[in-house]
Amino acid sequence: MTSLVFLITFACIALAYAAASLFCPGRYTPWERVLYAPVYALARVLWRVEIEWRGELGAPTGGFSKDARDRLLGDRMAGGAVLVANHRCSVDPFFVQLVGGRRVHWMVAGEYFKHFLFGPILRSFQAIPTNRGGIDTASTKRAIALAKSGRFVGMFPEGRINRTDSPLLSIRPGAAIVAQRANVPLVPIWIEGAPAGWAVYSALFIPARVRIIVGTPERFEANGQELAAAANTVNEAGELENVSYDRTQSRSDAVAWLSRVMGKSLRMGGHSPDDVGIAGKNWVDN
Repeated sequence: MTSLVFLITFACIALAYAAASLFCPGRYTPWERVLYAPVYALARVLWRVEIEWRGELGAPTGGFSKDARDRLLGDRMAGGAVLVANHRCSVDPFFVQLVGGRRVHWMVAGEYFKHFLFGPILRSFQAIPTNRGGIDTASTKRAIALAKSGRFVGMFPEGRINRTDSPLLSIRPGAAIVAQRANVPLVPIWIEGAPAGWAVYSALFIPARVRIIVGTPERFEANGQELAAAANTVNEAGELENVSYDRTQSRSDAVAWLSRVMGKSLRMGGHSPDDVGIAGKNWVDN
């Protein structure tokens, strides 16, 4: 009888704790807490993730510290942001999700949405389908609208998983264009020790020790007129509008901005910022 009472009491306490964790106020809705619970469990148990928050505050702080995140990122990300990182494995979005601390919307190649298993998962995470073969105006509009509305958008400027010895593949400036037109900061992130596997799902079974380094969010620097134009290129319907500033010059500025931010990421990872290269010249010229 004593054992039964103990088990019932323990079960009640566990259920109360689970209910409190599920419905207490916070950055996640109850459904999002259920959705992202496996991510946090894998991050802690299988991948042993450590997060370092770097910026003007001095020494980095490790672990899943919400206080450290809020001290470093604080109001800089309160109105939305584009989170950019290097890309070494298929589960890198999970690591960036830990940094955001709330839902991060990802631009994912459209073919994965047709997969019988990955498609429903991607839709539940509210990922944005995109055309891998070139500029996808619809997905770009959607990403701009989300960032402009205060959401987090995650993007890998390399455009694909880096399986080379180079610390960073040549980058495409799409992330900076999204952030510039939504008038939100870019957040540099460097991921080390990610569980690399040739199959998309293999990283889910590979133990690792992952280190995530997060730098200070950086806003686009431009004169007031140009920045105002960039901020108003998306209307309430999420449609790009015609603006009066030089779009080619704006794209060139966006390239320089993203190069600077990814150079910061490389430095955080112990690499030379000179390793940043630009791919997709048509992104700038068109």
